[in-house]
Amino acid sequence: LYMLDQAGTLPPHRQSLAPLLRRGGDWFELLTRIFATELLAQWTRGPHRHYQLIEDTLPVLRGKLQVQRQARQPARDHRFDVAYDEFTEDNPLSRVLRYVVEQLWRRARDGGNRRLLGELRQLMDQVSLEPFLTAAAIPPGLINRLNARYEPLLNLARLFLGHESLELARGDAQTFAFVFDMNQLFEAFLVGFIRRRWAAVVPPGLQDCTLHPQGHHHTRYLAGQDGGGPVFRLKPDMVFRRGGDFPLLIDAKYKALTDRAGQGGVSQSDFYQMFAYAHRYAAPRVLLLYPQVVAAHRARFYLIDHPATVSAATVNLRRDLSKAENQRALAGELRQLLAMEMDNGR
Repeated sequence: LYMLDQAGTLPPHRQSLAPLLRRGGDWFELLTRIFATELLAQWTRGPHRHYQLIEDTLPVLRGKLQVQRQARQPARDHRFDVAYDEFTEDNPLSRVLRYVVEQLWRRARDGGNRRLLGELRQLMDQVSLEPFLTAAAIPPGLINRLNARYEPLLNLARLFLGHESLELARGDAQTFAFVFDMNQLFEAFLVGFIRRRWAAVVPPGLQDCTLHPQGHHHTRYLAGQDGGGPVFRLKPDMVFRRGGDFPLLIDAKYKALTDRAGQGGVSQSDFYQMFAYAHRYAAPRVLLLYPQVVAAHRARFYLIDHPATVSAATVNLRRDLSKAENQRALAGELRQLLAMEMDNGR
């Protein structure tokens, strides 16, 4: 939950989780409670309404007469083909949220969650219920400055509707499994955690840099192609930029890093990827970050005939990050890792 919070996926108010946490409520019910509580609070504050273009045939003129459509059927008496804007809560964003409410209501088993979702079903009765919806089908550009308060709810809706939400059937029994891509969450968590604790995490040698996730505005390509454009796009998870230089690149890998396989535990494919980053960004330092499995682990590599270094290290997430002292400990651990990179890079 803390990782999702730092990644910017969860709404800010989660006081209603306490009863479920005390009872040991399962993961799906916890996220359902977060979604239902926040959506109810926002919808009660004011449903999301948006101007929608409506095309209809009416007995009165409203909006703009659609002359071409009207001309095709001139024999109709007192019926007009019109198009007009209607300020309505039945809009694409509301339909996404309404669809998620319906799906969660069908699957939730916690009584409190079903009560919240049932109330939402009634409040959102004027919103059309889509027959089927996936995360990929959510149209872009639904959030703007006027409805930004719904952005965390849309993020959570994408999480519920993603390909990672699976409905499995065996015989007459049905179960619901809720999982998601931990690689993406690990990366987004680190970005959010560092940005929110910049002064505590980032050492002096990087304080004057800006942090760009997924190489935002700084993607590069590894090669060109005869008769075509550039190919093999590179997108480091985290880019520290100072002017036109990139003093440090970081890539997050949510998998076990051990030295049992040799090579500092780093896979050959991961290392090749880091070499490509160092080469194309002219970065003197590239750091691979993994979650700590047992003990802290660290390895450093010096590239042959190249000035860059590639390091691999683990960060300890095996602690209760809802406690402030553990958050401070993680911030100190990350600061030490980044400071070592800046001190030891060639």
